[in-house]
Amino acid sequence: MRLRAAVRGDIPELTALVRRCDESQRAWAGADVPIPAPEGEELEWDLRFARTGAWIHVAVDEDGGAIAGVVAFATGQASRTDRTLVPCLAHVSAVFVDPGHWRQGIARTLLGVAEDAMRGRGYTRAQLWTLEGSPAEQLYTALGWRRDGRRDHFPPMGLDIVAYVKAL
Repeated sequence: MRLRAAVRGDIPELTALVRRCDESQRAWAGADVPIPAPEGEELEWDLRFARTGAWIHVAVDEDGGAIAGVVAFATGQASRTDRTLVPCLAHVSAVFVDPGHWRQGIARTLLGVAEDAMRGRGYTRAQLWTLEGSPAEQLYTALGWRRDGRRDHFPPMGLDIVAYVKAL
């Protein structure tokens, strides 16, 4: 794997990657979990690139150049309804690894590089949200992230999400 900065031209491949990850959630959350539409995911990626302080990197498979994983962060906001930027807070808006590449250390590597970049940009804290009950929760805990008690609902999949935080 090699890491590189993502570009807007990657959006179709990133959308397909997220869809494969969303489909994998059915293994633990149930076969009837709805999968968000690709058009909505493409818009999410467009918004990620536009956010203040946007930083998006991908792990590219050396055998063919396909994107195997992605991590994205930007300056955190006070809340979903209050878009006031919070100094020193990074919001990790995406951590996805293609299910065919799980357990190869890609997410660990991507998050490590992202955390270094966050510190380099002066962030002292980071947050992320993930599906409650997702196998990703074990990874975040192992990497020093901790739940902070915030919960919400993710309507596109009909599942609950939980917040994790980490001091940088």
